[in-house]
Parts: sequence; structure tokens; C-alpha cells
Amino acid sequence: MLPLRPNVCLLIVNKKRLLFLGQRTGEKAVWQFPQGGVEEGSLEDNALREAHEELGVDRHLLRIVQKLNATHEYDFANPPDYARGRWRGQAQTFWLLEFLGEDPDIQLSRFEPEFADFAWCPSEEVLRRVEERRRTGYEAALQEVFTLFSKG
Repeated sequence: MLPLRPNVCLLIVNKKRLLFLGQRTGEKAVWQFPQGGVEEGSLEDNALREAHEELGVDRHLLRIVQKLNATHEYDFANPPDYARGRWRGQAQTFWLLEFLGEDPDIQLSRFEPEFADFAWCPSEEVLRRVEERRRTGYEAALQEVFTLFSKG
């Protein structure tokens, strides 16, 4: 059996404590958190790299708040090309990042665009907006963030 690909999934919060959701390029109905496979370096480095690449923002505008306790594993329904013969699915860790910039700093097309549009959402609205197959994986991470927000 093929292994799971290590993956970082990013809950990025702005100054108003709203979470970033991206609308996948070419899939208007698909909204999700930024995420990506782990490459060279630490998990922290990978979390910052993915946020930098997918939002198109300079790294100094991003700060890791903490690694969340939530994890999620899933098998690909239809493996993407990069995964065929290599990965059967993904093992996600979740990270809470703070976006220190302003909306004009976000340049979705700066690198190879994964998102066509974005929205800032309250944590309680995220599960209503995201693609259904992602909800189960996001629930525990969102509960952690909701608890953190309610404490302070």
C-alpha cells in the first residue's frame, strides 16, 4: 500500500480574526484553506512557504501562531498526477497563521495560481462555505481556533 503524503493545512487569520478561504482556480464552487505537500525543511518552513506561494504575500507578512493538535488523513478519490504511484492520500497537520498585511498585499496570481478569488470568513461560517468533502477534516482544527478566539 502506498504511503500518505505529509501535508500542511493553513488556517490564516487576519486582524479581524476572520479566516482566509480560497476559491480554487477553475472550480468556482470549491472553497478551501491553503494547503500543500511537505517538502524540504521543517513543518514550520513548509507552512510559511505554502502561505507565501498560495496567497502571493511576502513572508514578513505572515506569522505562525501555533501548530494545532488536529490532524486528518484521507485517501485520494482520484489521485492527482503528482501522486500516482507515489502517494495514496494525504496526512494533514493544521497550522494557525496570522496575516499581518492588508488585502491589497494578497496577489493570488504572483506565482502559479491555486486560487482565483478569496474571502475572509468567521470561523463559524467556514464549514458552510467549504467543499463538502473537506468539512470532516476541518472540523477539529476549526474547533481549536474557535476555542482560542473565545479565550482572548
